[in-house]
Amino acid sequence: DKEGKVNPIDYLERYQQIPQLEILSKIGLTEIVRRITRGECGVIEDQNAKRLDDFLGIQRERTDQLIRTGGNGKLLDAMKTEKRLDQHWTEKQVEQMAETGLRTDSAGIALRYMTAQKMLNRIAKYAGCEYGTKCSTVIERIRRTAITYTDYLRMREERGYDLHNSVYQQPRELQAAHDQMVAEINQEKVEKRLKEVKEKYPGIREQYRKLRKDFFYEDDTYLIRPARSAEEIVTEGRILHHCVGGNNYLTKHNEGTSYILMLRFRENPETPYITVEIGAKSKKILQWYGEHDKKPDEQHMSKWLQEYLQKLKNGELAKAEKIMTKTA
Repeated sequence: DKEGKVNPIDYLERYQQIPQLEILSKIGLTEIVRRITRGECGVIEDQNAKRLDDFLGIQRERTDQLIRTGGNGKLLDAMKTEKRLDQHWTEKQVEQMAETGLRTDSAGIALRYMTAQKMLNRIAKYAGCEYGTKCSTVIERIRRTAITYTDYLRMREERGYDLHNSVYQQPRELQAAHDQMVAEINQEKVEKRLKEVKEKYPGIREQYRKLRKDFFYEDDTYLIRPARSAEEIVTEGRILHHCVGGNNYLTKHNEGTSYILMLRFRENPETPYITVEIGAKSKKILQWYGEHDKKPDEQHMSKWLQEYLQKLKNGELAKAEKIMTKTA
């Protein structure tokens, strides 16, 4: 239909008319027939083809192997990958590739830099398992390892590393190398985000000094102040794992609708603890949260914030700021 969805009944009626399905059933490829009649996409390569290999999109020499295995679905997927990547594998390699569960895109990344056998050997070595055991736990471990390895290679490739270099191809600890690449990519995203908000919300930095005079306060335990910049707000949200770094809060602070205040322990003034949103005109606390949207020491901190608000509305904060300035 227009949404790209398949009506199973229509699909079944349509493909019941294809003579190849009767042939597939007669030669024992019942699993493939079931996949087709269930409406699975990608099983049939060319419904008008006269030969089985063209009909399914596999190498011609694979048909006997497929028939001997009763039309195993994972094996068929591996054979399709072999054909799409213009590879020529042995029967054993096809069986092992089926165990990895790798599809065309993932396998193709590795095969740009190594042979199929090298890729299969490395996956088995990292998994610490052998192919052909028919043990579901082992097969699942091989599949997870294959995904991790090809994902690692994809990240290396996308960042411009030369994957012909065996050092990058064969990290000593696969999971650690994968995690390192994830961290690098995440850091790049963070740096890109910080640069973006710095340019988009310059007003937050520009109005910091004025807002500090209005909102800054400290006692023996805590201090509270406005955000110094858009970058600091984004960093606050990332460290505390809440949504203050989103464009909605940045826009409101930048335009003066509400302000983001940082509440910290006085002994650790640069370590995020609680983030506060306060109305610019109402001088009401709209919300406050600590790490993971939780409210640490809620009863005590609620009381502290209410006392802070009272001082703000009475002008006591401004007086305290003048006294501090003169003393300094």
